[in-house]
Amino acid sequence: MTGCKKTNRLYCWSCLLFTTDRSSTWVSSGFVSLTNLTKSAHRHQDSAAHLQATVSLKTFGDTRVDLQLDEQRRNHITAHNNKVRQNREILKRLINVVTFLGKQELAFRGHDEGKDSENKGNYLELLEFLAEYDSPLRCHLDSATVFIGTSSKIQNDLIQSVADVMTEAMREEVRNTPFVSVMVDETTDVSNTAQMSYVLRYTTDGGVKERFFQFGDVSGDKHAEAIAGRVLEFLEDCACTNKVIAQCYDGAAVMASGLNGVQAKIKEKIPQALFVHCYAHSLNLVMSQSAAKIKECKIFFSHLSGLAAFFSKSAKRTKLLDEICQRRLPRVTPTRWNFSSRLVCTVYERREELLELFEFIVDNHNDFDDDAVHSADGYMALLTGFEFCFLLATFNSVFAYSNVLFGILQNKEYDMQFCLSSIDDFCSTTEREKAKFDSIYEDTVREVGAPSGRRARRVGDVRTAYQQLHSEILDNILTQLRNRFKDHEKLMFLALLDPKKFASYRENFPSSAFQSLAENYGLHFDLPRLKTELTVMYNMANFEARSPSDLLHFLTLKELTESMPQLHHLTCLVLTIPVSTSSVERSFSALKRIKTHARNNTGQDRLGALALMSIEKGLLLELKSKDKLYDAAITHFTKKDRRMDFVFM
Repeated sequence: MTGCKKTNRLYCWSCLLFTTDRSSTWVSSGFVSLTNLTKSAHRHQDSAAHLQATVSLKTFGDTRVDLQLDEQRRNHITAHNNKVRQNREILKRLINVVTFLGKQELAFRGHDEGKDSENKGNYLELLEFLAEYDSPLRCHLDSATVFIGTSSKIQNDLIQSVADVMTEAMREEVRNTPFVSVMVDETTDVSNTAQMSYVLRYTTDGGVKERFFQFGDVSGDKHAEAIAGRVLEFLEDCACTNKVIAQCYDGAAVMASGLNGVQAKIKEKIPQALFVHCYAHSLNLVMSQSAAKIKECKIFFSHLSGLAAFFSKSAKRTKLLDEICQRRLPRVTPTRWNFSSRLVCTVYERREELLELFEFIVDNHNDFDDDAVHSADGYMALLTGFEFCFLLATFNSVFAYSNVLFGILQNKEYDMQFCLSSIDDFCSTTEREKAKFDSIYEDTVREVGAPSGRRARRVGDVRTAYQQLHSEILDNILTQLRNRFKDHEKLMFLALLDPKKFASYRENFPSSAFQSLAENYGLHFDLPRLKTELTVMYNMANFEARSPSDLLHFLTLKELTESMPQLHHLTCLVLTIPVSTSSVERSFSALKRIKTHARNNTGQDRLGALALMSIEKGLLLELKSKDKLYDAAITHFTKKDRRMDFVFM
């Protein structure tokens, strides 16, 4: 027992220190009745609470304080990490919503995101939908007060975090590749901002990649020097300036000029950066300019363009076209000549159905407006006229091959050597078309009758006149092809990996092609070792008839990249040289789908991140499948201070 002078009462010392029962008189108020002291003392001494307090007093000091503190810290760390694990699981769900909307090019925000809104926007509505089947997410959305994850700022941070992870993955690919080509082009978005698209082409173990990296606002200055400066800054940011071996743009003077264009200024800094004028764009110029030089062809294509526009002006006419022809006519655009070729082929195949359609309009003239009837009567005469049908058959025979060539030139999987070979084949095919004049002429006479009218009266020998026209068309196409695709002396080294020539190379090594490589890219190779490896390749059946892409796959699959490193580098070089800027053009299509009239206030950073998720969705899915997305994105997300714990201790 112990006493207190201030209260003049008795207390139990062990219970004061350690008891859990604070209601006892010996602990709370103290004992004062001396009459019952002995009896009460024995009763308290036998109580369970007193015995526990006595044991605690006697054993006090047996446990080390530092061990108790360590145990307490371990318990605290365990509790913290469990909470972080729960928080990160919630954040993974938010990242999944962001990647889904970004990949599908859907808007995030809603017009009214208030509590009573019937449509809060795709982001909030998708979270609510997931919460119906996800109890942890439901609990978080209903109870969280510090971090809910639904604000516009959090959305932007998550979008940027995912984009940063994707950009790092692409930069890692660039670091591991020996060569890089850069492709850029510019377009104007819906808010009248000039957007520059940056794409890099390189090789990985998986083959050729053309990766979109970003959009850049170039509205302030679109001169060649400014654009070249931005391109060089982008290359330095990707740490690949010393790997650039080619640059590919369209034919605009500010880009392609050899004196003061972007390509010339890039070459000043990177001399080995070979300029490639987009082949698809060049073919477009070939077909359009060759037709524009001949009066009859220009009239022919203007009629075709009007034919397509005739149906686009009226829903009633379009419905009639669907019912009778069961196929719509492509709209012609100046920058997409293959649309004209598709229109020619469609009209050629559906000429009889189109005649039936126009006859229906004329016969039922009371059901159509005067303009439709007038145009229908004119198109009937056009489709039964000899000259129009002759030109239709002539261009159809050429476009049947040019359409295939357009597809090849816009496919990033094909290497430069194959594309050049395809262009040569197209030239040979066009040359052979000259011999088909008789069949085209006679078939046209059989279908619509002999030529008549002003042209027949103006010239003496009508057949000879049309033969001259036929030859002039084909000669113009051939001349344009040879002029546009003649500057390939610097690409002579591509023949080193031409599988069609391997047999001849066994007898005579391609010294001129090898010299071309040495002059242009000799600094990147151990030339004596490369010559030895090429000689081995030409003489081994294992490499027979393998295209550069097949060869790269074979070297990687058989783990020969270290045994034949120079051959591997040469294969990468050949595959890295771009053929067209189709990937850049496709990024513009994504831009128009993402930044619409309803979303024209999208910021530049957000626009680039959303475009990256849309255009490079294959990479996004790959990162997800390899479990390389979530933790990396959370790491980027937590670089800013957050009011919820996301980092393990």
